[in-house]
Amino acid sequence: MARAKKTRIRVWLIAIAAVVLLGVLILAGSKMPDEREAANPPANEENEQLPAGPEDIEEENGTDSKDGNPEDPTEEDPTEEEETEEEETETPVIYTGQELIIPGGGSEKPAPSRVVKEGILKGEQKQIALSFDAGWLYDRTEDLLDVLRTYELKCTFFTRALWVESHPELAKKIAADGHVVENHSLTHGHIVNMSEDEIREELRQSTEIIQSATGRKPVLFRPPYGEYDNRLLQILSEEGYHYTILWTVDSHDWAEELNGRQITTEYLVDRVLSNAGDNGIVLMHIGGYKTVEALPQIIEGLQKEGYKFVTVNEMLPPASPGQDRKHIVQSGETLYSLAKLYNVTVGEIIEANCL
Repeated sequence: MARAKKTRIRVWLIAIAAVVLLGVLILAGSKMPDEREAANPPANEENEQLPAGPEDIEEENGTDSKDGNPEDPTEEDPTEEEETEEEETETPVIYTGQELIIPGGGSEKPAPSRVVKEGILKGEQKQIALSFDAGWLYDRTEDLLDVLRTYELKCTFFTRALWVESHPELAKKIAADGHVVENHSLTHGHIVNMSEDEIREELRQSTEIIQSATGRKPVLFRPPYGEYDNRLLQILSEEGYHYTILWTVDSHDWAEELNGRQITTEYLVDRVLSNAGDNGIVLMHIGGYKTVEALPQIIEGLQKEGYKFVTVNEMLPPASPGQDRKHIVQSGETLYSLAKLYNVTVGEIIEANCL
């Protein structure tokens, strides 16, 4: 009997344990969906994980969030920014190397020297100016003057002042024949590489030497090698040279050979006649290798084409400090910086250049 009783008790304990275990399993199964939902909440719940906002994105890109978030309450009035952007959009763009006309009359300091590559004043008929540079050579000067005298031409000579100092009698003859003697520097160096003091000394000494030899103060300047920049143009103007003269046609008479081709008399004649134009300025040299030989054919050829010969000076209006100026845009310059530099308005520059 006792043994049977123990068996029944063991059965009851097993049954009770089974019931308890079953209840635990049922209870655990009812809680698992909630736990899954807690681990993966639906998109419309308040504890939703939002994607990165503008501030997060801008911080990653190194941008201040206030500049990129139009709804930020601390941001400046967007209307002002829109107006500024509109003004900047309407302002024409200028580029490095561009030549701009700066309206005259607004600045206390004189306008920069004006670069001239062809005549400014038109004549009643086609006109052209022959110009001759004098650097070092001089032995063909008399022959050159004889040719010009034969054709009764008056030309413009740009002389290195030390050439004039070494050959004052030749400079006097050039002037006595009615030609105009102008300035081609003192030493014929790379003047744009000189300091301001060196440039001014070049100009003052050369001016004095030429004036002393010819009795006339030069007013036009031809830079050696045709090199110039804005700094030089400003200094030239301040020293009394309101025009910087280049050329329309380079005759190449300074070379014996160029790019493997011999510079012959025929070459010079063909080059000048083929490139001549109304108000043109022809560059030649007193010491040119074939200049004297080619000159008669050049003169006669231009005459047949209806050109009138004038000096460079005759194709230029009188210079005045209030004249329009030319400015070559440098890297970093804007219309606003140029307006401030020359004491004019941006609108005046835009109007003068039809921008």
